[in-house]
Amino acid sequence: MPHPVKAKKSSTARHEAIQGYLFVTPYLIAFTIFTGIPFVSAFVLSFLDVKFITRLDDVHFVAFKNFVRFFSNKEALAALGRTGLYTLIYVPVIMVLSFILAYLLNKGVFWAKGIRSMFFLPYVSNMVAVAVVFQLMLGPRGPFYLLQKFFGVEDPIIPLLNQKWALPVVVLIAVWKGIGLNFLTYLGALQNVDKSQVEAAEIDGANKWQQIKNVVIPAVAPTTFFLTISSIITSLQNFTVIQSLTDGGPGQATTVMSLNIVNTAFVKYETSYAAAQALVMFAIVMVITLIQWRGQKKWADQ
Repeated sequence: MPHPVKAKKSSTARHEAIQGYLFVTPYLIAFTIFTGIPFVSAFVLSFLDVKFITRLDDVHFVAFKNFVRFFSNKEALAALGRTGLYTLIYVPVIMVLSFILAYLLNKGVFWAKGIRSMFFLPYVSNMVAVAVVFQLMLGPRGPFYLLQKFFGVEDPIIPLLNQKWALPVVVLIAVWKGIGLNFLTYLGALQNVDKSQVEAAEIDGANKWQQIKNVVIPAVAPTTFFLTISSIITSLQNFTVIQSLTDGGPGQATTVMSLNIVNTAFVKYETSYAAAQALVMFAIVMVITLIQWRGQKKWADQ
């Protein structure tokens, strides 16, 4: 005969397990419908020859033809290269600026709560509204153009219409919009840094930079690691900011992979080819995620 206490514990455990499953079921259903099924569909489509208007009886298996086409297409590879450049600018800039802002605010400044709100407000703002504002500010009749005229610049730069400057400017606007989350995350991490260690370093003769380098930065290493990976992934999900600001222009100057995939699927109606491109991006994000898992114990948990 089972012991009454053990039977009661077993019953409680089953009850808690059922509650847990009930809580996660809505998420699992939504994930399956909006992520799982589309991913499986994209995976299957990438090995077929399907266009938006293709009849089912015309569908046939083409193996890796779509992937070979992608890696032999100069325009597609150029879009992939611009995506890499976008990431190389976005990640260091947003990481460094968010840490500096958080460090300064953590040291204590006037109107700290207002400053926190000011930096977080762009993050929750609508990207289309943000794009309209910056298009007006940086456009041919905007303040930036008029300021150049005022200082006597003969050929004023219109950043969003300039082949050379369009992509860096778009990246900086994305940094401005997204820095609020990184900034607040860093601020929370800095508030948990052991002040006694900083004071000990100061007593030992370390200057401000040495205190930051040898005490503060190692203390927030797990946060830095998390934000680095999340910022890389965010930089690859850049469709909205570019579509709103430049629509991939001028020319192809800001056409990155996310925009190229959408154009391939919904403008050119090459569904299978777009699915193959999406899987390439998925593979890149997966590699980054694996690096995160592998490197977390080796670096962030030291």
